[in-house]
Amino acid sequence: MVNVSSYLVREGCSQMPWLGALLEAYAILDAGIARAVAADTRQPACRAGCHACCLQPIPVSSLEVQGLRWFALTHLSARPARLVGAALLLPPAEPGLACPFLVDGACSVYALRPMACREYIVFGRPCQPGERPEESRPGDILALPEAAQRRAFATLLPHYGVAGPEATVAALRDLMVLKDTRILRGHDWSGLATALACK
Repeated sequence: MVNVSSYLVREGCSQMPWLGALLEAYAILDAGIARAVAADTRQPACRAGCHACCLQPIPVSSLEVQGLRWFALTHLSARPARLVGAALLLPPAEPGLACPFLVDGACSVYALRPMACREYIVFGRPCQPGERPEESRPGDILALPEAAQRRAFATLLPHYGVAGPEATVAALRDLMVLKDTRILRGHDWSGLATALACK
């Protein structure tokens, strides 16, 4: 499972099976990414405090949104919660808007950050604000560990109503989880924003 013991996330898994599946999917993906990074001879440029990628549109699935809501409500202290709540209310179409979960240059929901954030590893120099390294220097982007991503998606499929090996193969082929993704800021966060403002 994802190393989230310091966030006390594990206690919710027995009451919310989707959370256990999401954490397992993240752990599978994280392990695949760690293997891919280890196989590369370069060091990732990604470091604490580096957050240029948080200024880009971030795709998230409905289960990931559920995880972000749960984590923000149960684990953010008052100040980060209020800042996230205010950021969630900003107009989603405003260009260059940071991820609403970015607080003081750091991810406030790091333990439950979306798959897209986990997969986005850049080598070489750190990204500059507004830079799209997948366009300007695609060779510096970690190749997606597709086998790990497929296994992670397969872990989530029962929560989409998919049961059995044949249905799983079909759902993976049809990109069911990817088709469920939308840009993070495109979701309705008003209820969460209101709840966080009261913390």
